[in-house]
Amino acid sequence: MNSDLHIEIPLNDITWPDTTDISEQQIHDMATSILVHGQVEPIIVCPHNEQGKYRGVCGRLRYEGMKYRWRGEPEDKTILARIHQFKDKPELKMWQLVENLHRREVTAMQKAKQYRELFDLMKTEHKEEATLATLATAIEDCTGNKESLKTIQHYLSLTNLPTQAQDILTSEKMPLRYGLELLRIEDPKRQVKTAEEIRKRPDQFRNAQAVKGLVETYITDQQRDKQRKRLKKKVEELSKQGKTVIIEAPYGDLSYKEREKYTQFYGEIPADCKDCQKIGIMLSGNFQQKPICTDHECYDNIQAQKNRKHQKDQKELEQKLDAERSKVYAVEFDARHWRLAVYALINTWLLTKLLHVKASNYAKHDEVVWMTLNKLDEKQCQQILVKHAIEKVLSPPQEFHLDSPAKQWTVKEFGLTPQVFLNEKSCAEMGKVS
Repeated sequence: MNSDLHIEIPLNDITWPDTTDISEQQIHDMATSILVHGQVEPIIVCPHNEQGKYRGVCGRLRYEGMKYRWRGEPEDKTILARIHQFKDKPELKMWQLVENLHRREVTAMQKAKQYRELFDLMKTEHKEEATLATLATAIEDCTGNKESLKTIQHYLSLTNLPTQAQDILTSEKMPLRYGLELLRIEDPKRQVKTAEEIRKRPDQFRNAQAVKGLVETYITDQQRDKQRKRLKKKVEELSKQGKTVIIEAPYGDLSYKEREKYTQFYGEIPADCKDCQKIGIMLSGNFQQKPICTDHECYDNIQAQKNRKHQKDQKELEQKLDAERSKVYAVEFDARHWRLAVYALINTWLLTKLLHVKASNYAKHDEVVWMTLNKLDEKQCQQILVKHAIEKVLSPPQEFHLDSPAKQWTVKEFGLTPQVFLNEKSCAEMGKVS
């Protein structure tokens, strides 16, 4: 039979073995186009069988549009068709793929199904020789679309989603990235649930980043569920030893009231408690075992004893420190006391300036300043303190107001101008240690 034969075939004599995902709106639009412009191109069919029926291959939308066009008077209505003898199923499937990619908008899920059907046919026909590379070559040869192996693999992976999720991806025309995000969820039920949630809230999930955030939430829940199961198994093992075991949040399922029955030890466990049978175990997420007390009254008594001992030790330490401070106070003042006074009353930055200490390693800066200060005698320390006090009273920024007693006394005692301010030069000169 001539593969280029074009004839008018009755609509009822054409069958389509596959279901269609063409929407009613697309069919209505095609029927309108046929009514206005007529049938522009023929559909593609296989030669008729013994019953005189033709198998439709390409042009399903045109066929459905024509049926809709003549829905009121379907008898003896025909459609222009081209009869083609296909050499094998892969060739037939490739023609359908080309038709779908070029004749109407194809969603990512629809393309994924077509790639999967074609790939399965190629593997059936060519066994091991059918690889992703051969599939990519066939797609490029027939459609002109050059797809990378990674992209093809992504499309094929969408067919692993549950049927409900695939239907949502198709009906909502969701992009490839949405499907790949769904595949990150291991539980098929949650894959469907996530797809439904995206469909219900399109304004919230209008980009892949928002979908990724939703998926991350589910993945976190999955990981927690797995960890919770592992922890419960560990609880069963420890419970056989006669210990009370609970799981720490966020993996634990205890209510707040139930958790009040236990108290976690902080710091070192008292010696009297180490062998107590009332000590239980709090199991953390990383399987670390933390001791807990199951007897509140006993725990409170031990804590009270611990606090009393701590207070007693602190009091004894304070008394010892006071005695040592008094020892320092009792010594007759000498250069050591003046060095301490200079170091305590003047900040390190200003001391660096007053002592002309060169810039040093930051970590050892304080040490260098102290070593320089430690070389000064009593008189030099006194000069630094006095000069610092004069600069603090008289130089800007003014820490003492003009009407402060200290400034009035200084002006009067030394016969200074009431509005006296030491400039930067005089401040630098005063910083020199004579």
